Amino acid sequence: MMKSIFLLPISVLVLIGCATPKSPSEVYDEYNAKVQQGMSYQEDKAYYTQRKQADVESKFPQYMQQMKQSRDEVIASYLSFSKAAAKCKALTLVSQVIDGDTAVLEYAQKDLCGNASEANEKQRISMINEGGWKIDELQISL
Repeated sequence: MMKSIFLLPISVLVLIGCATPKSPSEVYDEYNAKVQQGMSYQEDKAYYTQRKQADVESKFPQYMQQMKQSRDEVIASYLSFSKAAAKCKALTLVSQVIDGDTAVLEYAQKDLCGNASEANEKQRISMINEGGWKIDELQISL
């Protein structure tokens, strides 16, 4: 009886340890879905590399001055804009290139809100594995 009680927690730990890590595209698809649903700044920030987080944080004083808004208002504007933009785009993964701890994703995007342009719209996402895949750079071509 004592052995089976002891083995159960070990079995659970082994199963958890064997979970397959998410690919960069799975992480980005999850992120995009959460952006569309709406999430907090802390949740959003968790999807970015430490370098990108520091870059964004360093720009807040400039954004606050330009927009004549508080930090919280700037964040709310960013989250609202991101949510609206993400809801208007259907993404299709075109390529995923993984090289060690870096990855580059390319998505084709289709406008769903009637703002379609004649040009091919795409997204290019650079990711780094920092204890899981994180967005380091995001380029959106409209």
